[in-house]
Amino acid sequence: MPHPPRIAIIGAGPAGLTAALILHRGGHRVSVYEGESSGQQRTQGGTLDLHEDSGQVALQRAGLLEAFRAVARHEGQEARVGDPWSGAITAGGFGPEGSMDKPEIDRGDLRQLLLDALPADTVQWGHCLSGMEPADAGCQSLRFANGVQAEANIVIGADGAWSKVRAALSACQPLSTGITFFEGWIAQPAADIAGMVGQGSLFCFGGEEALFVQRNSGDRFCVYAALKRPSDWLDAQIAQQGMRALVTGSYTGWAPNLRRLLEACTDFVRRPIYSLPADFRWTPRNGVTLIGDAAHLMPPVGVGVNLAMLDASDVAMALCAQPDAVSAIRHAESIVRERASALMPDAIQGFQRWFTTEATADRG
Repeated sequence: MPHPPRIAIIGAGPAGLTAALILHRGGHRVSVYEGESSGQQRTQGGTLDLHEDSGQVALQRAGLLEAFRAVARHEGQEARVGDPWSGAITAGGFGPEGSMDKPEIDRGDLRQLLLDALPADTVQWGHCLSGMEPADAGCQSLRFANGVQAEANIVIGADGAWSKVRAALSACQPLSTGITFFEGWIAQPAADIAGMVGQGSLFCFGGEEALFVQRNSGDRFCVYAALKRPSDWLDAQIAQQGMRALVTGSYTGWAPNLRRLLEACTDFVRRPIYSLPADFRWTPRNGVTLIGDAAHLMPPVGVGVNLAMLDASDVAMALCAQPDAVSAIRHAESIVRERASALMPDAIQGFQRWFTTEATADRG
């Protein structure tokens, strides 16, 4: 394998871009391939909290920690809990005094922070990976849906839940959790809505329904209505009454002030929640590795992007530190796998507990 090797990263999310930046700073030739046509093709979703022992560690390794902390919303760490039936809002919840430092940043802003630190030609937009296989001389051959073909000595799969890189290493597919998030936005929240949510997030647990609201930059609110329902039932109800009516109608027993959060959203996007098995492993292949959701997709319990960025930094730092790329990847993979193995069982089980009467009693 040549040194420095040609490195291809599949996926221009926070993990892929973090790996690319560390590798670029380490003198490596790296290309990032992303299926989206540009960094502005779509809304990137709600806000993220970057933890001091993971996401911020990755940014420090990438040389962006100070830049992040200069634009992050430190006040966004405020957390409130709402009672579904009375509508009472209490401070505290997930962020007690003295807890870990984890300021907020919008997903799009985090992505742009990373993009701005990379050479403009690093990311190849409009390149959706369709398949890969080993080629001569230890290379990996990459085929993209736009007809482009490329080769790389090292491929890092940072391509998320439905990773094409993972599909080349394992036949395992993500499994449905039975829970679906419906994402809505409030562009100009009324004073009473802003007062409920505060500066950070509001969490409400009501058994098979839950509601999560995040303040984003520009005082926009991202609302996640989470329902534990069979997918086929959701299909039928959406076809019959439409998505907005389904979502708002699922909370008729909730307090009027909390229902206002849903009614203020103009529309919703359906986001089924999937997870890999807690014991997922892939078959190692020289020159190929996985990070983030591609390696350990789990429910959204607050660790996903932090874990993904830490994975990315571990792999990139190992490649920068060791002349033997194969050994470097194997070493980093062991760290990624062991860390995920320690977190995934609790993440999967804990997420399911959110949608039980036990969660309602605990959080109320």
